[in-house]
Amino acid sequence: MDINKWMNIAKGISKDKLKTDSGLKEVIRDLGKKAGKNLSDDDVSKYASMFRKMAKTEDVGSLLGKLQKKGVKTDDIKSIKRRLNK
Repeated sequence: MDINKWMNIAKGISKDKLKTDSGLKEVIRDLGKKAGKNLSDDDVSKYASMFRKMAKTEDVGSLLGKLQKKGVKTDDIKSIKRRLNK
């Protein structure tokens, strides 16, 4: 899946859903389905925990840096920055 498709999916997520544990797990399950994965309850709980930890400790700049270290192309990172600044 390309970055633009992921950005459109992210924009469609209600911030209110990310505030509750059940809403966060629902979002993670939906994202898994869109990526073609069938996540177990343990996987969903693990990803929810990782998200909550990252939400407390990370900011946009550090997350973009991590994406770049994971191999996301520089052009895609620039595209994400442009879309975030809109």
